[in-house]
Amino acid sequence: MEHDTSARFNPYVHGARGLFCLMVFVYHVVHSGLPTFDLFARGLLGEALQTGKFGVEFFFGISGIVILPSLYRASSVLTFILDRYARILPVLWATVIAIAIFGRLLGKGPSLLLVGANLLAPPPFVDIIQINPAAWSLGYEFLFYGVCAVVFLVSGVSRPLALALAVSSLMLVVYYPRALLMIGGVLIAEKYLSSTLLQSLAKYPAIFFVLFLTVWRGLELASATDYVGFVTPAYLSFHDWISAFPFVVLGGVFGTIFLLGMSRGNGLFGRMLRWQVMQWLGTISFSFYLWPPIVMAGVKLIMYRTGMVDALGSGSQLFFLLVSLPPSLIVATISHRFLEVKATGQIRKRLDRASEAKPAVRPINQALDGTQGGNLIGNSQMFLIVRQVTAPKRSQVDCLFGKMPQPCA
Repeated sequence: MEHDTSARFNPYVHGARGLFCLMVFVYHVVHSGLPTFDLFARGLLGEALQTGKFGVEFFFGISGIVILPSLYRASSVLTFILDRYARILPVLWATVIAIAIFGRLLGKGPSLLLVGANLLAPPPFVDIIQINPAAWSLGYEFLFYGVCAVVFLVSGVSRPLALALAVSSLMLVVYYPRALLMIGGVLIAEKYLSSTLLQSLAKYPAIFFVLFLTVWRGLELASATDYVGFVTPAYLSFHDWISAFPFVVLGGVFGTIFLLGMSRGNGLFGRMLRWQVMQWLGTISFSFYLWPPIVMAGVKLIMYRTGMVDALGSGSQLFFLLVSLPPSLIVATISHRFLEVKATGQIRKRLDRASEAKPAVRPINQALDGTQGGNLIGNSQMFLIVRQVTAPKRSQVDCLFGKMPQPCA
């Protein structure tokens, strides 16, 4: 198969980033621990609001779609890995350090060892406290990048389906069903989903969006665990896990069809993603994903200390949403400009100069011929992941952040 290595901008995927980030933001509000109206806590609307956490799964699907072209364009696997670090670490480091300082000011900050571990964003099979409760998914992302890099080193770019198999065996079948849509994204990127039936179904992405959220929420409820134990063999009996697995696959099929239709801009869903506000949210989405927990913690602290929570009663959560959203967007915009654009841009320029000065770095499909292949494999081993750090009404710092989406650690 011939690969398209051009850097094509997909406005639908870009707008979808904004939508998924907004879903996660709303979920943070819902799990803030603040009082709310029964309308938002129960019934169909209450269940719908609970599915905001699954925006992260769709982010994983987008990674599957966009990472392969990035690998094809890279001059070497090392260049690809370093570029991913340059893209993610500046914002991650800034948020982790900011939360650590915030905690110290409140008299209960994390240890330097824990801060250092969080700065590395290691893989999901290491259970550590996440200082930034929204950052757990980065361990999945980096593990995915590492798996892709290793498979390219082993098989070369001529066997892209090996990527799907490798990610499936490492992250889906064994332990991490939340990463399932990465497989769907890979299959979309490699144009393996071109059958007439799939293309016809993908004309209605909104339907499969709802179906995926319904199946995933049903699995969460049926597993009778908190979100950290979502359909994993570590938290379920073998019989229950085997019984649930066909529904995991069904959810993956629904989610993949949604991603296929979304990436093609099909239906009203596709038109919505072209809205200017969605494109803007897509631009700042990464910062808008990582910074809101800090902003929301500050707003929540003020609300408790000024007695607003008692005064507002059931209106507290709605007020929290309206007051937290504008500063979160402002901070995300500033972060995008100075950390994602300027800081990352400077790092990438230095990496490009270093790459030009060292022509011995081999291209992807030649990386196993010399010693650099071994070094590259070593460089792709990183990361850890989350357990819940913020349940409402625990310690002072814990209470501020509220419950956040959890991984399958």
